[in-house]
Amino acid sequence: MPDVTDVTNVTTVAMSIERNNWESVGQATVTFTLDPKLMYFSGHFPHHPILPAVAQLKLLQDALTELEPGLYLAGAPALKFTHILRPGDMVKLELKFNRASGKLAFNQYLVVGDTDVPATTGHIKLVSA
Repeated sequence: MPDVTDVTNVTTVAMSIERNNWESVGQATVTFTLDPKLMYFSGHFPHHPILPAVAQLKLLQDALTELEPGLYLAGAPALKFTHILRPGDMVKLELKFNRASGKLAFNQYLVVGDTDVPATTGHIKLVSA
């Protein structure tokens, strides 16, 4: 287990983004590893850190900013959290954006070896600035 008392306030995550026809059909895949020194783990919870839901939405917004600047979260009508995300986990976001409705469907996975374990799924509403 990582020592979360040594948090250095890392606030960004290096993301790899595959656009998978983002411009035409709104599909993309984003992968990243959750740095144990990420500020979101500080105090949530001591000695058993997990990535809070609000941090998951923040990282999703960061990915959207990379994909399409000016696209923002406007609501989260359907989210389901089924697996805890911990420091050091490799995460994959599979995104599908319906431009007509402004809804983004996503599956967030904790990648464990050869098996992807669903961690968070849902639909969120997006708006353009």
